[in-house]
Amino acid sequence: MASLKGVNIIRGKLGASVNTNSDGICGLLATGVATSELELLEAVELHSTDDLEALGITEDYDKENHVCVYRHVSEFFRIAGDGATLHLMLYSGSPVDIFDEGGAARQLIAAAKGEIRILALANTPGENDEPIVLNTLIQKAQNFYDWTFETFRPCQVVLEYNGFAANTAVEAQDLKEIVIGSSTLEAFKVSVCIGQDYQYADQFTDSRRTMADVGTMLGSIAAKAVNGNIGEVATGNLTNATKGIWIEAGLSNHKKISQWDSQLETLDEKGYIFAVSYSGFAGFYWNNDYTCTPVIKDKDGYFNEYTISYGRVIDKCVRGLRTALLPYVKSSQPVDPKTGKLPPALCTNFEAIADNAVFVPMQAAGEITSGKTTIDPNSNLLITPRVLNVSFVVVPTGCIDEIKGTINLKTNL
Repeated sequence: MASLKGVNIIRGKLGASVNTNSDGICGLLATGVATSELELLEAVELHSTDDLEALGITEDYDKENHVCVYRHVSEFFRIAGDGATLHLMLYSGSPVDIFDEGGAARQLIAAAKGEIRILALANTPGENDEPIVLNTLIQKAQNFYDWTFETFRPCQVVLEYNGFAANTAVEAQDLKEIVIGSSTLEAFKVSVCIGQDYQYADQFTDSRRTMADVGTMLGSIAAKAVNGNIGEVATGNLTNATKGIWIEAGLSNHKKISQWDSQLETLDEKGYIFAVSYSGFAGFYWNNDYTCTPVIKDKDGYFNEYTISYGRVIDKCVRGLRTALLPYVKSSQPVDPKTGKLPPALCTNFEAIADNAVFVPMQAAGEITSGKTTIDPNSNLLITPRVLNVSFVVVPTGCIDEIKGTINLKTNL
């Protein structure tokens, strides 16, 4: 008998969610105390503050243990949104060895199967902890990035500088000119946060009073496209007046930015990241997305990753290109019978594979201006070592740091 329903539509079954922003997967190493649900140095994946509270970490947990774990995680999700991915690991004591071989940072990368793109270190010193040596920690963080790159899991690092110690901006270490031994450190994958929600920090008398809101900054990075600057004014307001969050911005020496108004440009020039306000615009905004390196440009026009956004673009390209080309390792390929070199058609094919897998979609998404793969036709595929030599060039999108103009009164146009 024929059905009398005419058109019969049933509800489909849902598979695994594909609504994930892999570019914004983050990690957080935070000073904390174990709970019955979460041990120290145990990695856990979170997608909301509800997930965190289920582990026994709440605002009361922070207050009782004199830490800022709930604060950092809740700020991350306030900015990045529920559904974002955050891998959390608690640690105790000094973070001096945290980036070393066998340290917590490498453990978290391994536990997250290399998916973490940005890793933040939240450091809330105990009463008897020695102050961190910032230059040493920055160098170790850069060495850690080098390890993640060499193991095909590139990961930017953001450091909380709890207790920014300089009395004036002139005294502050220039993060773009850190001298280690006889050379300038190029920590082009490491950034330092000294911005704090002043009213939040003002309620404490311990080291939380000089905290930096690295969780807020981490959420700001996660919420942006890889080429996005966290300081973008149109989308980067940190203030939530209704909830009383970021009503007044400060530095991690627990001074209001209004008290350092005449010195903020010097801090900015030295590469620190903190929140600022703009006349005629409500709220507070990150000043920029610097990394701890001088700006370097060579005679051929290549330049280094002196911002977080440039670094994220390069890391996304590296991950994508490796994924696109890895299936062809150990594959058999024809060579020119007369020269033994690569035929032009093969070079063109491999260039198209890489371009179409990475550069074309990134350009279409507005993440880069352009990108190009070039295969070396003289690559030797016959005699060991048989290596296909490839080069890649990426032109990133630009960024407006400042707008300068001239205005005059005139009798007519």
